[in-house]
Amino acid sequence: MALIKDTKGRKESETDSGYERVFGNRQLGMLISKVHATSIRQGTELEKFLASKLPENTNIAIAKINKNERVFKGAKTDSTGKKHKLEIDCVIKTKDKIMLIEIKDGDTFDTKKVAGEVESLNFARDYISNLMKISKDRISMHYCSFNARDHEQIEKGSKGLLGECKAMTGKELCDIFGLDFNKIVQERKTDQKENMEFFINELKKIPEIHSKF
Repeated sequence: MALIKDTKGRKESETDSGYERVFGNRQLGMLISKVHATSIRQGTELEKFLASKLPENTNIAIAKINKNERVFKGAKTDSTGKKHKLEIDCVIKTKDKIMLIEIKDGDTFDTKKVAGEVESLNFARDYISNLMKISKDRISMHYCSFNARDHEQIEKGSKGLLGECKAMTGKELCDIFGLDFNKIVQERKTDQKENMEFFINELKKIPEIHSKF
């Protein structure tokens, strides 16, 4: 799990954040912005954590494992005709099929981000299909919400924008990886105590809050 202390929040030189305007306190606003940034980092940290549990010799491309298998140069073309590279969170290749997986830590998503991520999965599927001369039917697209209870929760959180992407829970992803989902969840909780202690200590440094303890 990501640590608040290692996360860069809003800089002192930057204008006040929404959190500062909510509380009317610069230090508290900066601290909450670090908490928010840490929460966002959870997704990337999750991918790295899962990758650390996989053997080196695997057909799974995730984080730094088999990175070339999930980064597709020139796979996406914008409105001006310029080509861009695509990075898919996870790609699994077997003899019979290819799975393209977007991995999220949460279960409620920004509408524009969902639309963009689904679009990227579609671009990647088209690119792979043309490059490898295989049917699109052999390439499946998945939107994984690691902590979601079920597919219904994921579909609701994605505002119905998944299209041809299939909802996937963290339990289902771990089953594919051959990992124990419950064990992964418990191991990711190890940094929670440190985050709590750091947050409380930082709060105590704020004069307006310290005086109320």
